[in-house]
Amino acid sequence: MPILTNNPYIQQASALIETRTGLAASAQFNANLEAILMDLAQGHLPRLVQTLHDTPETAPAWQKLLHALAIGETYFFRYQPYFQLLKNYILPNLIPQRRRQSPPRLNLWSAGCATGEEPYSLAITLHEYLPDMARWVVQVIGTDVNLTALQAAQRAVYRRWAFRHTSTEFQARYFDSTPAGLQLKPALRRLVSFRQGNLLSTPPPLPFDVIFCCNVLIYFEASAVKQVESMFYDALAPGGWLLLGQAETLRFQRDRWTTHIFPDVVAYQKPLEPGITARRHTGPLPSTAAIEAPAAPPTYADAVRALRVKDYDVADRILSAILEQTPTFAAAHVLLGSIFANRQAIPEAHLHLDMALRLDPLQADAHYLRGLLHLEAGRLDSARESLRAALYCQRGHTLAAMILGHLYTEVGEIARARRTWEEALRALDGCPPEKHISDVSDLTTSAAVAFLSSQLKQLKG
Repeated sequence: MPILTNNPYIQQASALIETRTGLAASAQFNANLEAILMDLAQGHLPRLVQTLHDTPETAPAWQKLLHALAIGETYFFRYQPYFQLLKNYILPNLIPQRRRQSPPRLNLWSAGCATGEEPYSLAITLHEYLPDMARWVVQVIGTDVNLTALQAAQRAVYRRWAFRHTSTEFQARYFDSTPAGLQLKPALRRLVSFRQGNLLSTPPPLPFDVIFCCNVLIYFEASAVKQVESMFYDALAPGGWLLLGQAETLRFQRDRWTTHIFPDVVAYQKPLEPGITARRHTGPLPSTAAIEAPAAPPTYADAVRALRVKDYDVADRILSAILEQTPTFAAAHVLLGSIFANRQAIPEAHLHLDMALRLDPLQADAHYLRGLLHLEAGRLDSARESLRAALYCQRGHTLAAMILGHLYTEVGEIARARRTWEEALRALDGCPPEKHISDVSDLTTSAAVAFLSSQLKQLKG
């Protein structure tokens, strides 16, 4: 969808973003791009656009913009079938070939590595697979255009929620506890190097055995995807492997790759010699029998049901899988915001709520949850503003009305409290008694009506 603006400076900035980084700015960010640019420009949009035109992507103006455009998040061993494929199929096929070198070498590249969880996951996988790693020359390289993310990657300190699909035993084995979070042990940090890099420019100067580029190209426009796919092919050593995101596939010159189709994963290999074929692997990978695939992919409704019974781990996994397929699903970000808020992971909660509102500014539940977070932090004015925004987006939003009416009574604004609760009651009129009033709550219509009626009765008393 094109940007809904006739502002020539916004259009120029969009074209610059697409040319320099490959990001399909107009399609991915739509009208949000204008708000982001106006915020960064601070009233001087022509000057900002000129600065973007005149400076490289490493310049401060570009870095602020790229940080604002950053999408999604990452965590250790995200989409585990990829790492099972690496450990149980790719490495067993690569290692005998590479052992013939003196010294034996392995080069892996995490392209679009964000804050480093993916390249560090690769390093841990190699550490577990290669008992004689001391004999090897191993390089794991992570690149990203976002300098702020790379600085966090180099620190290698992570909050608990970066380990959402790992065990406490894993965390204790590979990480040290620090006041700021869990830090990867030095020996593993030394396996990984980070470089600021744009996928449309020159790749790191190595022939790579494995390239991970997951959920990056889905944000690129077509000509940039074509350029990057060609660059990946050239950067791989013969026999090397490319793994793309779960929702991604090669889009250009597919006939020069060997496509490997596994039950849970599609992977692409640069062939050792001419003669390209697609290979379908029908059996499960070794050591993957314990992974039980559901008969049908879990749905958003399944995540809501898990959230209502406080099974946050199940809801989290479902939502992560959904966002792998549809990163712009705003309601999924709202549910993740609710989960993280319940876990007291406040920065992560805000991250998902902010993303939801960037994607859909009328997400009433996101405004409501923001209001609760502000309230818990003691920011009463911000809380009232967010709760009013929820009521603006959804007339009589029950949860927001409950809290906002209470805030009004605390400061003696009895008439406003009464109007707020009466409006919420009217909005519930005709709703089935057992219907849940929101995806982020287990409260039913009948319980909400009883609560609001009780509050109004107390006001009259």
